[in-house]
Amino acid sequence: MSSGADGKSRWDIVILAVLAGVVAALQVGKVPLALPELRTDLGLSLVGGGWLASQLHLFAAIFAIGMSMATDRLGPARLLVWAMLTMAAGSALGVSSESAVLLFAGRALESLGFLATSISAPTLIVAAARPRDRSLALGCWSAYFPVGAAIAMVAAPAFLAAWGWRGLWLADSAVCIAMALLLWVMLHPDRWSGVPQPHRGRGLRDVLETLRLPAPYLFALAFFFYACAIFALMTWMPTFLIEHMGYSLERAALLGALVVVINVVGNLGAAWLMHRGLPRWVILAISFLGAIATAWFVFAGTAPDTLRVPAAIAMSCVCGVLPAACLAGAPAHARSAAEVATCSGVVVHGSNLGNLLAAPIFATVVTYFGGWSNGHLPMIGVGILGLLVTVAVRSVDRAR
Repeated sequence: MSSGADGKSRWDIVILAVLAGVVAALQVGKVPLALPELRTDLGLSLVGGGWLASQLHLFAAIFAIGMSMATDRLGPARLLVWAMLTMAAGSALGVSSESAVLLFAGRALESLGFLATSISAPTLIVAAARPRDRSLALGCWSAYFPVGAAIAMVAAPAFLAAWGWRGLWLADSAVCIAMALLLWVMLHPDRWSGVPQPHRGRGLRDVLETLRLPAPYLFALAFFFYACAIFALMTWMPTFLIEHMGYSLERAALLGALVVVINVVGNLGAAWLMHRGLPRWVILAISFLGAIATAWFVFAGTAPDTLRVPAAIAMSCVCGVLPAACLAGAPAHARSAAEVATCSGVVVHGSNLGNLLAAPIFATVVTYFGGWSNGHLPMIGVGILGLLVTVAVRSVDRAR
């Protein structure tokens, strides 16, 4: 426990960690509105654009457990600073790219930084919040993704109109550098005596012992199915509105951002519900039932056009309760503070694997199986699979 000496939660540290997550999520939100220009400038196909959107999560899906070990070795505060600098370097590399190869290389660096943030920031939050506040604090952390993505989507049209996608990437790099400097100052031991120190004595055997816990895998699997539906919705909604509904870029950007930011309502609502004692499995069930109930109205060819955007907003809001439950659930099963990063790493692995596959899978369905009108089918499928995982989560949480 590393909260204040008087036992109070350090909410300033919690807010700082959430802000770092928001900056990391800018890497996600800057892509959807830039995809049309990127596809024209660099000759990307629809499927290639989907992989560009998802590549941010490539290293996160592969190296999440390894990054949790790096968090133990370096300490979450130091790693979070380096995460910001790595994302800044990735965006800068993208600015200089004249081919898709360099752009994808820059996205790989951004992926490393995004992964490091996803694991180190919640580790700091667990240390800063007292036990009774941790579900609430981690629930607030779950809002970092939609908030950051929505900010980028709202700001993107102005940057694209004035300086093109390279100007957007350059501005993103500058924001990451500024955040790194703020973290370096605010997380110094002179300002927070409880800053978590490296666990250099924690070796591979300790990590493997933690990985024997079943609960983190179930929460990771639930997050995977959630991400397959929601990240696809957030990534392709602007393109869908432009190509299928005939909306302008600006209008599609605003509505796409609304679909993303409304997810925050679900995130914070779940944080409050957990703080009030609602079981996590109930929250997961609400999320997956929401996906099943709304998917047809968003993409099905026979659905009324007037209901598509409201249904997308409803899907994002209702499904948005899941991240808070998963991000709080896995650390709750850690047997000590040293296991928090590893448990969080397992969940991050699942969420980013879903984010990685969501856009390409959805693009493949759209391209080869009848166009946008069948986009609801994969979302309903993952909703049903998610409900099956929810049953298993109910069992392990009750045993805990």
